[in-house]
Amino acid sequence: MRRNMDNSVIEQIANEQLAKYVKRGGVHKVFNEIMEAERIKFRKVSSLNNNFVGALTKYTNGQLYIMVNNSIDNDGRTHFTIAHELGHYFLSHQLTQNAFYCLNEEIVEEGVWQSPIEQEANYFASCFLMPEQKIRSAFLAMLAYSKKTKTKDFLYVKNDWSFGVWSGIKVDLMKRYGVSEAALRYRLQQLKLAKFEFIA
Repeated sequence: MRRNMDNSVIEQIANEQLAKYVKRGGVHKVFNEIMEAERIKFRKVSSLNNNFVGALTKYTNGQLYIMVNNSIDNDGRTHFTIAHELGHYFLSHQLTQNAFYCLNEEIVEEGVWQSPIEQEANYFASCFLMPEQKIRSAFLAMLAYSKKTKTKDFLYVKNDWSFGVWSGIKVDLMKRYGVSEAALRYRLQQLKLAKFEFIA
């Protein structure tokens, strides 16, 4: 029976790959170089199944492919999907029937996942796209710069002045790390830097 991987081990593997491949900027900017170095081919594919998001597949000749549904219209979501599929690869998940076909409910940028393997790939994606030291440092610097915040180490976002602070911070961080707002919120909550209780 397969044992679940501890989050600290997953984060260590993500950090090792970041050290190997990312010299400057966000990892989403070097996805192509990573896949090329690992001999993984990338394809955006059309799918009649709107629930299909991405896949890591192995063809009969041994060639690995990461495929992403080309109907995803959010760059942050696409980046998270690619990072998730790279997570399956770098965490050495065993392909079943030569593929991981990941559906919308399995590649979750925030929330709880059903499958331990999908949970591990999601956590890898979160760590890979938003490394703890970098996101913590950037977020706290922006929070300290904000004149409206009373605390400089945590942001509790509600439907009040704190939402305006969040709105100012999120745009820069989403662009810097190439993620969606959902993925950013979840990572900040994982790191106990923020809590979100607002109605959009």
